[in-house]
Amino acid sequence: MPTEETQRVAQRYFDAWTSRRTAESAGLLADDFSFAAGDMKVEGKDAFLDAGAFPQDATTTMVSEAYQDDVAFQMYDATRGELTVRIVERLIVRDGLIVTSTFVTDMAAFMAFLAA
Repeated sequence: MPTEETQRVAQRYFDAWTSRRTAESAGLLADDFSFAAGDMKVEGKDAFLDAGAFPQDATTTMVSEAYQDDVAFQMYDATRGELTVRIVERLIVRDGLIVTSTFVTDMAAFMAFLAA
């Protein structure tokens, strides 16, 4: 996969997911998409989308990003009210779709962020 395609897909997904455009997000995920965050593992695009959406009142700021071949790294701050969490995601893109997301953050802070 060319780096430019990986960057295009990953950036479109970030924008769609954090703007709560679920149909657009779904169109960028492979059917066998897998998500891992700490002890949480979700297998399948539908299961991931059923698990929830990005909070309506949250805002995001991209801090850093890097793309190489089929790998995308995105580091961003997500803010909701008084809470901000830093998130790093490693995405793998194949055939124009995201096949895996590895999500790294302080999971306790992220759960508080979701509950805010």
